[in-house]
Amino acid sequence: MTMRGRRPAESYGDHVDFRKGTFHGSVTGKVEHHHHYGPAPTATASLPAAPVVFTGRGRQAAQLMDVLKPDVDGTADPVLISALSGLGGIGKTALALHVAHAVRTRFTGGTLFVNMRGYEDIPVAPEQAVLSLLRALGIRDEDLPQSPEEQYALYRSELSGRGPVLLLFDNVSTSAQVTPLLPGTDRHRVLVTSRDSLASLPARLITLDSLSQGEAAVLIRRALHLADPEDSRINEEPDAVQQLVDLCDGLPLALQIAAAQLRRRRHRPVSVLVTELKAAADRVRQLHAPGVDQYGRELALRPLFDVTYARLDSDQARCFRSLAQAPGANFGVPTASALSGLPETKVEAALDDLAAAFLINPRGDRWEMHDLLRAYARTISSGEPGLYAEAAHARKRLLHHFLPRMVSADQHLHGQLLEDAPDLFTSREAALDWLDVERDSLVGAVRWADSAEHSQSAMALGLALDKYLQLRRQFTDAQLVAEVMLTAAKRDAEQTVVMASLTIIGNSRYGLGQFREAAIAHTEALRLAYTVGDRNGQASSWTNLGRCMFALEQFEVAVLMHKRAQGMFAALGDQHREAAAWNNLGLPLHSLHRLDEAVQAHSNAQRMFADVLDRHGEAGAWLSLGTALAESDKYDDAVNAYMNATDIYAEQDDPHGAAWAWEHLGQLLARTGELEMAVKVLQQCEAAYAALGDGRGAASIRSTLAELRSRKAGRIPPLA
Repeated sequence: MTMRGRRPAESYGDHVDFRKGTFHGSVTGKVEHHHHYGPAPTATASLPAAPVVFTGRGRQAAQLMDVLKPDVDGTADPVLISALSGLGGIGKTALALHVAHAVRTRFTGGTLFVNMRGYEDIPVAPEQAVLSLLRALGIRDEDLPQSPEEQYALYRSELSGRGPVLLLFDNVSTSAQVTPLLPGTDRHRVLVTSRDSLASLPARLITLDSLSQGEAAVLIRRALHLADPEDSRINEEPDAVQQLVDLCDGLPLALQIAAAQLRRRRHRPVSVLVTELKAAADRVRQLHAPGVDQYGRELALRPLFDVTYARLDSDQARCFRSLAQAPGANFGVPTASALSGLPETKVEAALDDLAAAFLINPRGDRWEMHDLLRAYARTISSGEPGLYAEAAHARKRLLHHFLPRMVSADQHLHGQLLEDAPDLFTSREAALDWLDVERDSLVGAVRWADSAEHSQSAMALGLALDKYLQLRRQFTDAQLVAEVMLTAAKRDAEQTVVMASLTIIGNSRYGLGQFREAAIAHTEALRLAYTVGDRNGQASSWTNLGRCMFALEQFEVAVLMHKRAQGMFAALGDQHREAAAWNNLGLPLHSLHRLDEAVQAHSNAQRMFADVLDRHGEAGAWLSLGTALAESDKYDDAVNAYMNATDIYAEQDDPHGAAWAWEHLGQLLARTGELEMAVKVLQQCEAAYAALGDGRGAASIRSTLAELRSRKAGRIPPLA
């Protein structure tokens, strides 16, 4: 047969039908052999490989595996769609693929994967995705309907005739990208990943957060050992690894980049990378590595964040930049309002918008921003004069929000409310609650004193914060605050603040047990007080030095210093500080066995603290008085003093003070043979130390309790 034409003949069984052909010339024979087209190949196992290095996410993986069960008999959980959401680089695709591979045998109809590229310049449209899915299901191009509606219908029809199928749509930016692609039957399951919340989808929503510190360290370890099982840097530099994890803030992509940088520089210590990241002006930009990961994605953070930031409207972007100035790890609505300049009635909607884009995360009634996002936003703000001014205004608004509240809280702690100062708290307890919640933010805001435009407000905030930090025994924070203030005060020639900062540094070192270093700071403060003629400063420095001398067991010197301070405060008419000087004086007198003088000194302190309504100071005086009375063998009076101290410390919400008082009371009861009562009191003391995280104190009390129980059993003699 000889034939030429534009269209081939069609084969039917044992003959060929030429009726649809166009030919030029005669037909001189017939086909004796024909060709059958076989069925089109299908691609229903299209999952990319599971992540080679994967760790953590046990809870979320279990949630997904529980709902990714095909409904083969109409009785399964009717969760058709599961949506994994979170910040870019948080590990959504890795978890989705990890779980998909784990459950793929449940889906006899196959597994289909489509990268929707929702955050690229040209996302995959659903009408494009459906063509890929139809081809994967074996539909030839020539059999595809012309209109998208018909294509979607054919897609759903193909799925309806198959066993259960798992559909994984990765990088979806809007629900509109996937809603046309949902199967028409709930036999199948759909897994979606997105950097947005996709709250409009009827889906099981699972949000991913940063890895824990332990999980992050394991990820780095596995990534390094995969490349070189002999790589020992992780074991040799545990502190550097921990710092690296902190700098990456548990973000899986950042950790993978750091691991890639370490693999590329196998002979350099982890600490070198840590130093580079700490010194980087733009840590986010510094976190990049050449090449791509196993899924072909660029190993860089900055482009990822740029895409998310570009999707914000102008108001959202401004709010994001302002919130990045927050000085603490988290913030409440009032702080967000102050930073953004929005009233509280409107700022919550802005917070919800940013949370939907995973630029902030809710934490109860507070919010937090990922550390790397905060660094990214601050870099943006520092890059343009207008945005720098915007950030400075945000910080200024927050300082003006914090300062009156801090002053009011400080007055409640001192028990002395001034007539011309605002009282913004209903009680001392309310003030302490606010301080406990905002402590990190307040300490962070004081650091803004290093900028001349904020120094006055920040230093005032730091001075008002000292009483609280000493009360809560946050001596490291107190020293940090004071050192920032000292540097700013010297720059601004604020001699009064210099002296106050030195005093706070000395008191903080004393609280940390660094008595010699504390004495050096107080000596410098004393010298400055005499230079500027500040009598209050002189008296305060003398009593602070006396405390240091007492701690260094220079008791006679301590007595002289405290007497000098007491006399100066009396001459100044400062009854409050005179009470503190009397109480301090009693301690070295006690150590010198001048017990009557010690009892008198502590009694004077107790009465004067009561007169000025300083309940916390009064509790300390009762505690010291109880010790002096016990040493004087006035046991009933001592018990009464200790019980007064425990009551007032509890009233003042000072668990450390209450634990000390219980310990003294329990020891005295044991000493006087009141074993049953001693055990009850010391058990309460042990619980208090344990709640405070004071393992040494709790262990000491447990040892004492063991001795008391042995005494009760008659096995050992009474305590000395």
